[in-house]
Amino acid sequence: MSIEFSQYEALAADEATPPGRRSVRSVPVFTDLDGSDIALVIHAVVGARPGPVLALHTALHGSEWLVVDTLRRLVEGLDPAELSGAVLALPVANPVAFSSGTRNTLDESDSPDLNRSFGGEQTWIADQLGRAITAELYARADAVMDFHCGIWGSAMGSVTCGRDFNDPGVSERAFALATAFGLEHVRRSDLATRFPGPKSGVGYAGQVLGIPGVISEVGGAGFDPELEELWAQKNLRGIRGVLQELGVLTGPPPRADRILVYDGVVRVNPSTAGMLEPVFKPEDMMRVEVPRGTLLGRVWSPYTFEVVEELRAPVRGMVDMVCRDYPVRPGDWAYIMVDLDADGTHWVDRSVTT
Repeated sequence: MSIEFSQYEALAADEATPPGRRSVRSVPVFTDLDGSDIALVIHAVVGARPGPVLALHTALHGSEWLVVDTLRRLVEGLDPAELSGAVLALPVANPVAFSSGTRNTLDESDSPDLNRSFGGEQTWIADQLGRAITAELYARADAVMDFHCGIWGSAMGSVTCGRDFNDPGVSERAFALATAFGLEHVRRSDLATRFPGPKSGVGYAGQVLGIPGVISEVGGAGFDPELEELWAQKNLRGIRGVLQELGVLTGPPPRADRILVYDGVVRVNPSTAGMLEPVFKPEDMMRVEVPRGTLLGRVWSPYTFEVVEELRAPVRGMVDMVCRDYPVRPGDWAYIMVDLDADGTHWVDRSVTT
């Protein structure tokens, strides 16, 4: 993968991040009402040799906390002597929402969702965090990775990249990074022209800044520890594959022989409250084709014990979000299905990059 420019030189020239070293710096953003300083803590692993800079962040949504540990394991496992380039890691991109365990900031703003607030010009919390991430992380990077996972009780299993950026070269580089992640499926979607557009982190990086990016949505919390560890290992291997594609690490990335490229997905969430009882097994996520009409799960009343709703597959497809048993309200996360019959869904071999 060719990188037309590198931020390494400016990064390595900073006394705080010399070549062949690692560092941690805290970037103040604002002071909260209780007097505490809200800051972004950024880890830098700067290789001994020049090369591209990959920026990674987790917890744009505060309730998606499990992948923070994945980033910790990545940073601790990287050897600066083996890198040609650098890695910048922001484990908690939204410390305000993270502290409350919620998806969004708990305020009265018009933009409580940080992943819908990039480019915002107001002084709301999410707008300020988005500007700080842009200035302190994106402005120093040649590529971006954003990590999400299911909240407690739900999990996801795919990677996403944009296909509609103003610069087609950015879209192509993003797809190359996504396939280098190593999964057998990639969601190639409209991140610039479809909601939330360039207000999302990766959408803003690609459309406004011209930086290719990948969104990993692999894993979730509240499942069997062995299954959660499997998801963590997929993320760690995927990051290393992206680093290999960039040339930061040596060796070829672990691309699958055949890759399902898709965009058409359908959410299957409850319309009524109750106890969600899954039928579809989480270990089968993105591995088993599900016929239309298949029972995925059911919702039963915690008061009468009666089944109040059945959640069935609306399309022939693969399940890209799974759940465990937990109490739900209308619209809460349950399942997402890849529509195998949707326009544009197709298989490509590993030599195809368009």
